[in-house]
Amino acid sequence: MKRHVTTSLFSVLIAATMIVPLSACGSRALQDEQQQTTQAGSVKQQNTNQPSSSDTNSEQAAANEEKDPPKPEVKKEQISLYYTDDEMLDLHEQKAEIEYTDSKQKLEAAFAALKKDDAKGEPSLWKHAELRSVKQEGAAITLDLHLPDEARLGAPGEMLALEAIEKTYFQFQDITSIDLLVDGDSVDSLMGHMDLDHPITKQ
Repeated sequence: MKRHVTTSLFSVLIAATMIVPLSACGSRALQDEQQQTTQAGSVKQQNTNQPSSSDTNSEQAAANEEKDPPKPEVKKEQISLYYTDDEMLDLHEQKAEIEYTDSKQKLEAAFAALKKDDAKGEPSLWKHAELRSVKQEGAAITLDLHLPDEARLGAPGEMLALEAIEKTYFQFQDITSIDLLVDGDSVDSLMGHMDLDHPITKQ
């Protein structure tokens, strides 16, 4: 009987020593599983917070549109320009094409075209003149000019030059008067020969 009790106690001790490691192993396995689940959730959360490539591309495209506003439309128009011959007897009409994006550029482009000699070799009466500024208020325009010595013509040349600039700008329907200034001043005569009205009005 005493031997049987001793044997039983010994069996219980062996079983207890086996249960403790198994319990520890089970606990560690549970902790590892919980840690993996937490890491997986963290990775999933990070992926959810990161914007998709399509969202990034859309935002980048919108930012580029804000940085680069659309360019204004370039308009083209064929206009009449006026030249004379070497003897300065009368004016000859020729056609030319100008490009512009707004009304101010249109006025500047017309003057720039008027400064060029005709393709056939007829000289421009405004070749040496410089346009300092241009301003439009309603149907009235003001051209501020600079006239170096080589731009100043004799009486016949001045008369034709005035006629040429009037015909050039009065072909535009929205212009009914032109005020010509020289270096910002309202002068009595453009080149010293002809009286200059302020403004010149469309007849």
